[in-house]
Amino acid sequence: MCYNVFMAGGLIESFSGIRGIYGQELTGDLAYKYGMVYHHIFHKPGAILVVAGDSRKSTSVLKKYFIRSFQDCGAKKIFDLGVVPIQVAELAIIKFKAQGGVYISASHNEPEFNGWKLLKQDGALFYPRQVDRLIRAVHQAGANNFKSANNRQIATVIDKHQQAIQAYIRFISVSLGKQAMAKIKQANFKIIFDPNGGAAISVIKLFCQALNIQAKIVNSRLGQFGRKVEPNVESLGYLSAKLNDDYLFAAGFDCDADRVEFVLPAQSNFAKEMGVVLNGNYVLALACDARLAGTKNQIVVTNDVTSYLVRDVIKKYQAKIKEVEVGEMVVVKAMGKYQSVIGGEGSNGGIIVSPIKCRDGLMSIALILKMLAIHGQSLSEILAEYPKYYSSHNKVVCQSDKAIDARQRLIDYFKNKGYKIRTTGGITGGAKALLDINTYTWWRQSKTEPGVFRIYCESDDKNKVDELARETIQIFNKL
Repeated sequence: MCYNVFMAGGLIESFSGIRGIYGQELTGDLAYKYGMVYHHIFHKPGAILVVAGDSRKSTSVLKKYFIRSFQDCGAKKIFDLGVVPIQVAELAIIKFKAQGGVYISASHNEPEFNGWKLLKQDGALFYPRQVDRLIRAVHQAGANNFKSANNRQIATVIDKHQQAIQAYIRFISVSLGKQAMAKIKQANFKIIFDPNGGAAISVIKLFCQALNIQAKIVNSRLGQFGRKVEPNVESLGYLSAKLNDDYLFAAGFDCDADRVEFVLPAQSNFAKEMGVVLNGNYVLALACDARLAGTKNQIVVTNDVTSYLVRDVIKKYQAKIKEVEVGEMVVVKAMGKYQSVIGGEGSNGGIIVSPIKCRDGLMSIALILKMLAIHGQSLSEILAEYPKYYSSHNKVVCQSDKAIDARQRLIDYFKNKGYKIRTTGGITGGAKALLDINTYTWWRQSKTEPGVFRIYCESDDKNKVDELARETIQIFNKL
C-alpha cells in the first residue's frame, strides 16, 4: 500500500509527522486545525489528552494552540508534560490512562523547524493509513468544521512534568532488573552526555542518579543548541577528543531524544578500524543482547536493511529476526503482532522496547551499560567479540515516476543471476537480493527525500560489499 506524502513549500505532512519552518508554512493556526480534526476523528468530548514537546522556542507557542483546540473540542483533562523526550510522553499516555495526545518537535531538524506527532491511546504514532486519513481531512476541512463542543466545560490543564519523568525512570529500572541495576550502580560508570540543549536535559540528571553514573554534560542549557541538531559523525566527532581512559563513551542526542549516537575513544582498537561513532547496527545488537538475556524463542522485529549482525548475536537466545519494511511504525505494528519485547532499525540506530512505541536513546544507553556491568568487560572488548560486517550506503537520483520500474528491473536482473529475492512493503517497499547468507544488496525509493533512490549493500567480506555496490549502481544507471 502506498501512502501519500503531502508537500507544500517547506511543509511536509507524512506518516512520520508534520514538520516545516515555524512562522512560514507551519503556524499556530495549522496546529489548531490539526488538533481540532484529530479530536473530531479519533476522540469524543470528555477525553483525557497529553501535550508535550522538545526545547525549541516555538514549541511552547504551538502547545498553546493544541491546548486550545482540545479545550474547544470538549476534552475533560489535559496533562501538560512540558519539555520531555518523546518516549517519556508516550509512556505517560499509558501510565496516566490518557486517550492520546500530541508531541511537538521537528526531531533532528535545525531549530528554525518545528512540527508535531499525534499519538494514540497506546502512546504510539498513528499508522500510515490513519495518518493519511487525518491529513486529507485537514486539507478538506473548512471554517464550519471547527465548532466548539456544546455545553462544554473548559478542560483543566494539569502539570505532570515530574510525574512523567519519574514514571519513565521507574520503567528503565524495571526493564533492567534488580541484578543489573545493582551491578551498574557498583560499576560507577563515567559517561559524557551531549543533549545539545534538547529534551534529554530534563531526564539526564535523574537517569544518572538512578544508575549511579558519573556524568559530564556538555551543551546542557535547555533550548541553546551548540552544534547541528542531528547527531552524526560530523556533529559529534569533537567528543572523541574529550574522552580519556576514565570515560566509557560519549552519547549525543537529537532534540526529542529518541535518537542517540555513541562516540568511542579514538585510541580504542574498534574505533581505529570502524570509526569513532558506533554504527547503529552495533547499538541494536548490543541492546538486543542485553534485553534478551534470560529469554528464549523471542521474535525481534527489524527493518529489512538492518545488519545480519543482529541476527547472529541473538542466535544464542534461540531468537529469530522478522524483517519488515523500513519505517518505525511498521516495526512497532509488527512488534505488537509478534509480542516482541525489543525491536528496531539498525540502519538508524533506533531501538524500541515495549510498551514504549518509539525509539529510545536513553534506554539504549541503559541496556549497553547492563552488558558492560554483567559481563565485566569494556565496550571495545564486547564489540571485538561480535561478528564484523561491512556496508556501503549510496543515494542515486531517480524520478519518482521511474522508481517502481527501476525497482522491478533490478529484481529481474538479480533474479536472472540466481540470487534469492526478498521484498517488503509492496511495489514501493524494499527489495533485497541475497548473494549468500551474509551478503546482500538492497534498494528502495526514499519516502522522505523526493527524487532519491537508496542502494545499500552488506557483507562480512569487505571486497564483496564493494563489488556488489558497484554492480548494483552500474545496473541502475544502465536502466
